[in-house]
Order: sequence, then C-alpha cells, then structure tokens
Amino acid sequence: MGLKIRFLLTKACNATCGYCHNEGQGQSGNLLSIAVIRHVLHTLQANGCQPQEIVLSGGEPTLHKQLAEIARLCKASGAHVSMNSHAGLPEQLEKALPWLDELKVHVDSFDAKAQYASMGIALDKVLTSIQRAKHYPLQLCTNHPLKCEQEAATFIRHARQVGLHCKIIELFGHEAQVRLDDMNWLGYGYQAQADGSWLHEDGHHRLFTKQCGAHHNDKHTLFIGVDGIRRALNGVIIGRAEDFSMRMVRTG
Repeated sequence: MGLKIRFLLTKACNATCGYCHNEGQGQSGNLLSIAVIRHVLHTLQANGCQPQEIVLSGGEPTLHKQLAEIARLCKASGAHVSMNSHAGLPEQLEKALPWLDELKVHVDSFDAKAQYASMGIALDKVLTSIQRAKHYPLQLCTNHPLKCEQEAATFIRHARQVGLHCKIIELFGHEAQVRLDDMNWLGYGYQAQADGSWLHEDGHHRLFTKQCGAHHNDKHTLFIGVDGIRRALNGVIIGRAEDFSMRMVRTG
C-alpha cells in the first residue's frame, strides 16, 4: 500500500453541521501554510518517496486563499489528488478543479430547506459547483450515511438526477438503523460490478458502498495540519510539519 497524505488545510468552516468531526485537528492556528506543503512534497521527492494519494480536507478547504496553488503543487507530485468539500462556495472551489482527480461533495439532502437546516449551506450553490465540476475530467461523488432505507433510496435517486455518483456509508453502533446487506440495490435498478460498485440500469450512475471504519488511520496515512503531523485521526502528534523527515514516513 502506498503513502497517503491528508492535508488539513484549515480548521475553519462556514457550514453548521452538528455532527462535524473536523478531521481531529487541534485548536492552534487556522491555515496550513503553503510553504509547509511545498516542503513536505519536496522532501518526499528528494527521498524518492512517491505519495499514492493526497487528500485536501479541513475544515472546509475552499476557505484557504491559496487553494488553487496548493492543488497545483499536489498534482505536480504525481499523486492522485482528491478533495472533500461541502461545495457551497463554487467560485473558490472552481479555482482548484483543474488540478483535481477526484471531488467528494458533502450533501445532506437534495431538498433545499432540509439541506440548509442541516448544514447551513445553500443547495443552489452546491448544484452550481457540481455542474462546474462536470467540465473537468475528474471523479465526482458524494458520501452519504445510511440512515434508513427510504431516505437512502430518495437521496440516491436525486443524486442520480443531478449526475452525482454516491458512496453510501454504513454507520457504527446505535446510529445504524439499517445495514448495507439489508438494502435491495437490485430493486432500485442497480447491478453488481466486478470492482464492487453498483451500476444503474441507465448505464451511467454508479453506487459505491462502505462500512464506516478507521482503515484510513493506518501507518500508511499521514494527517498533516497546522498542529503538526500525526498518523491517526485523533492520534499523538509525531512531529512538526516544518521538521518533516523521512523518519516519519518510514516508522509505523
């Protein structure tokens, strides 16, 4: 498995999600310096270490004023560049689109009132971002928790109508009212594919499924934010980003 880097560009966010996890960042500072990002990427390159994937996250990454340059730097590293965003700031988001391989849009609902009540983000702004993203050769998807069968079916239908692929995520513990295995994807017009995804009978819309877990918090992933470098989402800080070295990459 190759190295995966998650750059937590900022802990700031203009959404109001009550369940926000904010990638486990500390409270010191606000923006991850582009100088630090450049240093990390150059250090990796100088030591012959090629990151397999770079994720731009936060907070809300589109609030970083240098997002476009950061995305360009990450793309130049040769890694697969992905970004997580609520997509409520289409003008800022569009600046990074030319250098993204993947965009994961966080949408709670395709009902405008429900979306704003849940996230404080206007649905029309999100739909504008989705349409602009379609002008670029990137993977476009939304992650959505599996709350109940009817809600999931409605969400998937609306996502299909706007041309947004879905990843449905099974929740942990008491939050899980239904399991992925309980869902009748065939009944909703989806056929199982060899890669584990589901393809709609329209031949275009794809459905991905995932059991919520901590697989991305392993020794192959570095979380790099304003408070330093850590292995796991809520793990102990293992070094300042300014002091980045290959020792941090190679130790498990």
